[in-house]
Amino acid sequence: MKTIMKFLGALGLMGALVSTSSAGELLRPRISLGTANVKTVSGDRGGYVIDYAIRALKMRRSGTFVRFNGSCDSACTLYLSMPKSKVCITQSASFGFHLPYGVGARGNQVAANFMMKNYPGWVRGWIAKRGGLKGSIATMTYADASRFLPTCPSQQRGMTVASLSPTRLRGG
Repeated sequence: MKTIMKFLGALGLMGALVSTSSAGELLRPRISLGTANVKTVSGDRGGYVIDYAIRALKMRRSGTFVRFNGSCDSACTLYLSMPKSKVCITQSASFGFHLPYGVGARGNQVAANFMMKNYPGWVRGWIAKRGGLKGSIATMTYADASRFLPTCPSQQRGMTVASLSPTRLRGG
């Protein structure tokens, strides 16, 4: 019981921090990515929601750019809470969503509520169209995600994530 209470308290704190941080992102001008730290996400099966919430918050605060280049499942999908100006996807990107499990009924529901609150509207809409989070994984492919997120520049043309301009980041 003590562990569940710590977990719930930590999620509540992270919710406040991520939500506050998200609001702050809307007020800041776009940052040049010339010196950005880039994290590539590929083959990430997820883990504890609290761990991914903390990682996402740290990446947001440090200005880290996230490049999705493969599967990002379960708690990993919290990285989608990053500002659009800080992410890009390749054609290999996919996102797997399901109900959290493993912390007991109450803890699982708190984790699910936390995730849904922190996903951007387009992710919440995609999940809702499929009947909400369930015990089985629903996979969002590049085709769906690319309607909302910019595609990473082609490595073949000599471009890197760090050379993206704000116009390219908006998908223009």
